[in-house]
Amino acid sequence: MHRIPTNGGPTSKGLENIDSWLGSSKWDVIHFNWGLHDLCYRHPDSKTQGNRDKVNGSVTHSVEEYSRNLEKLVVRLKKTGSRLIFATTTPVPEGEAGRKVGDDILYNKAALTVMEKHKVSINDLHGLMANRMSQFGIRPGNVHFTTEGSMLLAEKVAKALKESLLAERK
Repeated sequence: MHRIPTNGGPTSKGLENIDSWLGSSKWDVIHFNWGLHDLCYRHPDSKTQGNRDKVNGSVTHSVEEYSRNLEKLVVRLKKTGSRLIFATTTPVPEGEAGRKVGDDILYNKAALTVMEKHKVSINDLHGLMANRMSQFGIRPGNVHFTTEGSMLLAEKVAKALKESLLAERK
């Protein structure tokens, strides 16, 4: 099990770093996601953490840019010969300073089109948390999760990884 040494950020950061993140290792399964950082609006004068500002800011990457970047990333990941699993982007709750409710659905739709084209497996983390943000969100207006919410997500990720590894052995 390996996690990249930093937050994956938007797809543009992924494109800049994917080769160093993959290194020369042989990966059996790669479980990945980009999305929340792509759909975030930022403004340099915003005092909110990460300069998030959905009113005055600019989106990091439009849905179209996100889709194009994700396409390039999937093509690169496929070259590893690993089994790929895309995790859908988790929900944007009401009141998030730099993200618009519903953009998660638009970006996931674009991502699913790319994944379908490349026959990449899907782990629907968005579906898992869609009606649970008030229960498992760390606080209102925040895209992060409580310990219990993180454990729920981790269990779903672990299950997807285990199923992929077991299927590989057959």
